Amino acid sequence: MATTDYKREIETCKEFLDNFSEKDVSAPDQQRVFKYRDKLARVAARTLKTLDIALDDVIEHFGDGSPFVRNVERNVMRYVSLFCSAVDELMPDLPTATDDEDVLDVLQKQRYAKMQQQQAAPTEPGQKAPLLSELLPDELRRRYELRVINRSTAKQIALREIKSKHIGQLVSLRGIVTRVTEVKPLVTVVTYVCSSCSQELYQEVTAREFTPVSVCQSSICREKGSAGSLSMQTRGSKFLKYQEIRVQEMTDQVPMGHIPRTLNVHARGELTRQCAPGDIVSVQGAFLPTPYTGGGRFKAGLLADTYIEAMHIFKHKKTYANFDMTDELQKQVDQLQAEGDCYDRLARSIAPEIYGHEDVKKALLLLMVGGVTRQMADGMKIRGDLNVCLMGDPGVAKSQLLKHISTISPRGVYTSGKGSSGVGLTAAVLKDPITNDLILEGGSLVLADKGICCIDEFDKMEDADRTAIHEVMEQQTISIAKAGITTTLNARTSILAAANPAFGRYNIRRSPSDNINLPAALLSRFDLLFLLLDRPNLTIDMALADHVTFVHRHGKPPDNIVRDLSAEFIRAYVSQAKRFDPTVPKELTEQIVEKYVQMREQEANAKEEFTYTTARSLLAILRLGTALARLRFSTLVSMADILEALRLIEASKLSLVNEKERPAAVMDPVSAIFATIRTVFESMKTPEKPSPVLSYDDIVQKVIAKGYTQVQLDQCLHEYEQIDVLVVSENKREI
Repeated sequence: MATTDYKREIETCKEFLDNFSEKDVSAPDQQRVFKYRDKLARVAARTLKTLDIALDDVIEHFGDGSPFVRNVERNVMRYVSLFCSAVDELMPDLPTATDDEDVLDVLQKQRYAKMQQQQAAPTEPGQKAPLLSELLPDELRRRYELRVINRSTAKQIALREIKSKHIGQLVSLRGIVTRVTEVKPLVTVVTYVCSSCSQELYQEVTAREFTPVSVCQSSICREKGSAGSLSMQTRGSKFLKYQEIRVQEMTDQVPMGHIPRTLNVHARGELTRQCAPGDIVSVQGAFLPTPYTGGGRFKAGLLADTYIEAMHIFKHKKTYANFDMTDELQKQVDQLQAEGDCYDRLARSIAPEIYGHEDVKKALLLLMVGGVTRQMADGMKIRGDLNVCLMGDPGVAKSQLLKHISTISPRGVYTSGKGSSGVGLTAAVLKDPITNDLILEGGSLVLADKGICCIDEFDKMEDADRTAIHEVMEQQTISIAKAGITTTLNARTSILAAANPAFGRYNIRRSPSDNINLPAALLSRFDLLFLLLDRPNLTIDMALADHVTFVHRHGKPPDNIVRDLSAEFIRAYVSQAKRFDPTVPKELTEQIVEKYVQMREQEANAKEEFTYTTARSLLAILRLGTALARLRFSTLVSMADILEALRLIEASKLSLVNEKERPAAVMDPVSAIFATIRTVFESMKTPEKPSPVLSYDDIVQKVIAKGYTQVQLDQCLHEYEQIDVLVVSENKREI
């Protein structure tokens, strides 16, 4: 294998930076501009801190089969240093404005002035004065960060597929962020001052640990023969922002029965604070080994840990506040708003593969939009996020709806109740591997901050774990007091829960409170509780079967269902709607209060309680109304919004009401006639006559009055006589 001439490679880097050009699309004549010359000028003028070298540009300049391109991909950290050397030589020398100077600029000026004095001093014959660039380390003089961005066509490697053959190479991977450390200063150049000769010494640090220099190495101290002691100068040293990110592989990349793997990502400089726990990110960087240090190196032996030195971090789903609205999306949002049917069309675009559930989908749309959080002057806060519970029979697509919402939401977290503990939902106390301090690692509710936490199998959770959600659902905080850590974490999340009734399926013969089997303190925190019953209905069952078979055959919903709104568009529309803070006008307050009082009165007069109506129910009406006003991009809540909110609350109970109002199932004639005979038998039964004798003629009259015939009566008597339930006399006059 031929050795690489790195001096020639630096010249190649210089040639690329100086000569690469591309068409300026914004210019009318599309003339070519020198991309990296302009970037170097901006770096010299202190208007640009990061210098990104796109590998696509290198390929365009040298060709895809160029050895230079392959060398950059295989040994990226070496070529980052080579590009830095090329940039140092090509950097234009622009004067820095006095207002833009920082501590390093002032110190550097003083160093240059002092070194010029030393160079002007007479030297011994044949001794050459050192250059200024040789006295100061390159890293101390650089005021930029250089990174290499992978080619756009590079395939993202699954985390568990990154092997030893990728060591030193530029790799791309995708995962979910599970833990982010605090941003701390990482020293790159340490400056020492000698107590004897007052000379400055510099030590470049390339690892996370280093051994400080203790003896002065300057020529003055060597001539004197007495080495002075060195003291570290913090203000004269150079520090970079440093953060460690733990990335876990995606769920779809984990083989069945395996534990998800994690990988540490080291972010420096401007790449810090780019992501938070729960974010789905794509990371580009160099895959590098790091040997064990300290006491662990004796146990590890020749083993080394691995990490990714980050070059680029891209968040896939940004929060609504940070959503990048493109011109095309903005045009589509304005067009839908002008058409005026946004509420129904957005709701129909949520999980169109699932048949029906129109009101449930409307409630889920309002859950994503949310109401307005009110902050009082005394610090009290009234939550604006909605909480929805889907309680229903098995097979009504509750889990599919939860999965879909967690996918659409920028910060959606899906978890199952049986596999979640209270610590997993709130926060766990762990030991920081860097500082060995006790730290808190957020659970599902913390990861879903300013998002939606979808909890499936809500009824299967232990009561002790379920109580951890109470504070989150109303105060939207998590109070922690464990292992000497007392703090409050933000959990500004909406809860979307799915549960089965207490008996697996809803038992219509029992009261709603027996079926729901959740404490009233928890039920009152849900703004909407949908009861979804699965009962036979010929028309609905036929339409549902047609829909399911069509989706199974074609892999898409039928054409009669409108789905021209993608998940990206729904996120764009919701982010636009969240910018409005609607208020309730004075003329509506009396009507809202009247509706609330009616709800309380209806509950008091009801034979069976369905939900527990409290003042939270009044706040639920206001939250739903403000969410509907946000969908209209309005700053005022209208009466139509309040009526729709009340209709949704009533619709959540509609399936139960319909079940109770439905007539009893039609019995076959034999069973119906026997039921009539049994009714007459029970009415004539007395303690003296526990087995009364019935008149055949009387039974005939009652059966005919109910619309049956004497032939059907004789058939009934024959069948039940065969199984010894009743006895008929020989003359058929007595039963």
